[in-house]
Amino acid sequence: MSVRSRRLAVAAVTAAAMIAVPIAAVASSSSTSSGKPPPSAAASKSAAASKSAAAASKSAARQSGALRRVTEAAMVAAIAAQLGVSHGAAQRALNQLDALSGTGGVDPASPAFATIARDLGVSAARLAAALPAAKQAAGRSVAG
Repeated sequence: MSVRSRRLAVAAVTAAAMIAVPIAAVASSSSTSSGKPPPSAAASKSAAASKSAAAASKSAARQSGALRRVTEAAMVAAIAAQLGVSHGAAQRALNQLDALSGTGGVDPASPAFATIARDLGVSAARLAAALPAAKQAAGRSVAG
């Protein structure tokens, strides 16, 4: 290739670049002004929204866990006070009742319920009577 041909090729490439760069800039600014963000901005907004949703979900889970702990603590305290048992015994009984309710509900006439009451040193009827009052006490502790 002759020197003249090289110069013409370089000039053509330079001219093409000088035309293409401003056109790309105009095209980029027109897509932004039309209300459509550039793809990279849309991706960053989507990522920010995902992070925000994840943070909100974690916060809700923490609050739900805190509420559950407050409710459980109030129920344990109420059961312990009503039945005259230790907090540890009341906690074990509520854990057992919770496991029992997961298998289809708590039936105060069931042998499993009677066993939990017997382990507490009270009758099944007395434990059954204490549960609604404990739930009511837990509701007051959360509301107040």
